[in-house]
Amino acid sequence: MVRNRKPSAEYSVIIPQHGCWEQTVSCCSSLLRHHACALELLVVDDGSNEWDRARSRRYLRDMAWCIEQPRSGVTAAWNRGLSLASAPVRVLLNNDVETLASWLPELGRILHAEPRALVGAEYARSSATRRLGRIVRLPNEARMLAGWCLGFTRSAAADVGDFDEGMCLYWSDTDWQLRWLKTHGSQIGLRLLPENCMRHRGHVSTRRLPTRQQQWQQDREHFLRKWGGPRMGEQGQQ
Repeated sequence: MVRNRKPSAEYSVIIPQHGCWEQTVSCCSSLLRHHACALELLVVDDGSNEWDRARSRRYLRDMAWCIEQPRSGVTAAWNRGLSLASAPVRVLLNNDVETLASWLPELGRILHAEPRALVGAEYARSSATRRLGRIVRLPNEARMLAGWCLGFTRSAAADVGDFDEGMCLYWSDTDWQLRWLKTHGSQIGLRLLPENCMRHRGHVSTRRLPTRQQQWQQDREHFLRKWGGPRMGEQGQQ
């Protein structure tokens, strides 16, 4: 484990990794290139092979605190990173995201004004939200944030609790957002960062998994048991 911690950081950014070390290095490099603020980067390697781990340690040594865990899934990696983060503002960021312009100060400004807000880069597809609404009762005109970038305060997240590791790769961010709404009330803000400040390459790591569909189905079943089960004809959120 390489430790490069900044105890006075304003922001802790947690970036899970399973393979694709080049994506992680690009993600971290672009983030740091556009930000001069006090920033703590925590890269949580989720059971990559030794080649990927070694490359990450080599190229991220001066940029990030590299944390290694046995293969447990992105949900466990989020929890691990959050448990070790030190800053009052936390961000969960996919490793296939490229930063194009400064966005952390705007995220901090939003959360300073609304400490219980949840901030993202884009909303989940409206069709996915409608399908989710057939499974659980959502607040009127509720939206969900895409899970590849989520920002929040340490105190508000503590009230919600950890991500549910019964969902290894999928649905856990949806479950967590639903619990966020339940904890803080449906009137809390789901806020978006300015457009064009980052680019998401589209789940590069999970697209390579041979068991992707089986894991999605398994995680979905856990979600449905937790939230009351499917309704007639419902196929779930992808």
